[in-house]
Amino acid sequence: MNISIILVPTDFSAHAEYAYTWALELAVRWNAKVVLFHATPMLSSLVYPETMYAVDLARMEQDGLAEAEKQLKAAAAKKGVSTVTVETKVVMGEAVHEICAAANECRADLIVMGSHGRTGLAHVFLGSVAERVVRHATCPVLVARSLQAAA
Repeated sequence: MNISIILVPTDFSAHAEYAYTWALELAVRWNAKVVLFHATPMLSSLVYPETMYAVDLARMEQDGLAEAEKQLKAAAAKKGVSTVTVETKVVMGEAVHEICAAANECRADLIVMGSHGRTGLAHVFLGSVAERVVRHATCPVLVARSLQAAA
């Protein structure tokens, strides 16, 4: 098995940071490149009541993209290992779809992502991005569940 590109989706949570740590360790062992990835939701696709104050959604989306890019660059710099190449990518869209599309686009050999570890009703109502990525991704997915998530 040859692993040369590892995609690491992040929502900037502690769970995602834990998965990123795993990905960096694996990248060192396999001499692989890491693509740190974030999908920010599209605000313009949300439906607002007519009485809601009108806002410039396009500007808010661009600000969200810029902020996500800034956070990704900071995460890459903070955790970067000198022997591992880390690229960052931010897109706008629904997380599961965009993660799977990014894996195909960058030809990822592996996706490493965190899990919040929700169970019961929280899992039913909030769903699991990690679970849906496992079902739909065309490459293997390693879900790094931190000890906090197990508690």
